[in-house]
Amino acid sequence: MDNLDVNFMVLLLAALACFVGAYVQTAIGFGMAIVAAPILFYLDPALVPGPLMVVLLVMCLMNGWRFRKGLELNLLAPALLARIPGSALGVLLLALVSQQVLAILIAITIMLGVLVRLKDIALPMTRTNMALGGFMSGVMGTSTTIGGPPMVLVMHGADMHRIRANLAGFFVVSTMMSVAALALGGFLTQEHLILALPLVPATLLGNWVAAHTLHLVSRPVMHYGSLLLCTLAVIGMLINTFF
Repeated sequence: MDNLDVNFMVLLLAALACFVGAYVQTAIGFGMAIVAAPILFYLDPALVPGPLMVVLLVMCLMNGWRFRKGLELNLLAPALLARIPGSALGVLLLALVSQQVLAILIAITIMLGVLVRLKDIALPMTRTNMALGGFMSGVMGTSTTIGGPPMVLVMHGADMHRIRANLAGFFVVSTMMSVAALALGGFLTQEHLILALPLVPATLLGNWVAAHTLHLVSRPVMHYGSLLLCTLAVIGMLINTFF
């Protein structure tokens, strides 16, 4: 078990990362974990995945409620069902791999998300592709907290409002699955919940600020700024892990 004694300055920086991540996710429909996971892992590996997963659940519940009218449950059903075995495999990875391997998994997952956003990559939204996206999201989301890129890859060609609403609904249920899987696997304990508490207010604030200021931020600035932040975070995390 990781050392859960995290100092105040680390928690302050982690809260700032969650604030930025919440802003990004509210703006584009996904991205909180992509922004926050590498920074939190860099600050202290004990913050990933347990505490960050709790923060993600709070964020997903907020966005799920906000976009509830646009949900398409028939579309999401194959992805949600396939995410169950994916989450189980994600817990198994946590039990088997080292922190260095986990860092590599996070880096690969984040760069996949960056690639999806940079390139106009889209797969047909068939039941098979939705199920495959849900399974991979379960594996990545439970082991690294970053489950967005596989689903975005499948849904990338749809209307932005449709993407945002259905990703919000998917993440509500899928994050609950990951929280349950981590708890059953012993990777989400009372100590992890305590670590998550200071991060929740920053997440709520990031969501609120985004909802009231998005009209002031141009889409290209938000788009490429978040990608640059993700790339720099990956580089910093890998340097910290291996050097």
